[in-house]
Amino acid sequence: MIIFDFDQTLVDTSSVEHLRTAGNWRAVMAQASKLPVYEGITELLQELDESGQTIAIVTKSPDMVPKAFIKAHGWPIDIVVGYHHVKNRKPHPEGLLLAMSKAGAVPGDTFHVGDQPQDTEASRGANVTALASAWGCTDTSGLIASKPDAIFNSVSELREYLRAKIGIDA
Repeated sequence: MIIFDFDQTLVDTSSVEHLRTAGNWRAVMAQASKLPVYEGITELLQELDESGQTIAIVTKSPDMVPKAFIKAHGWPIDIVVGYHHVKNRKPHPEGLLLAMSKAGAVPGDTFHVGDQPQDTEASRGANVTALASAWGCTDTSGLIASKPDAIFNSVSELREYLRAKIGIDA
């Protein structure tokens, strides 16, 4: 199973960060169609799906934001855990554990991809492999200091890593 964070991992939401921080989700949704998906993400998600991997999104945002992207881009993602689904948000592992439970996944076969030290901490709490996506970060020092299992500067680097780890042919 591959679990992705949403903001700054799948989609560049930096232009609406001030709206997210203020909890103005209506304004975020009004801008959603203008937010860019990182290069290679849609293709990576398709490749993972075609290889039989279960894909999920666990986000500190409401689930309506990633669900809009899933619909708009045809992403093969059935499991979305937003902040309304959990009592404890990341860095607590509750969201990851809920996604794994929905998928029937076990920690040893699960990867979590995120851009924040909180993502690494949540991965550790859920006993899953912590993968850091640095491509959306302006400052990677905190992410590096959180000691993820691997850190990637591009989606293509992550794709190559996952191909090797889960046995996908290039």
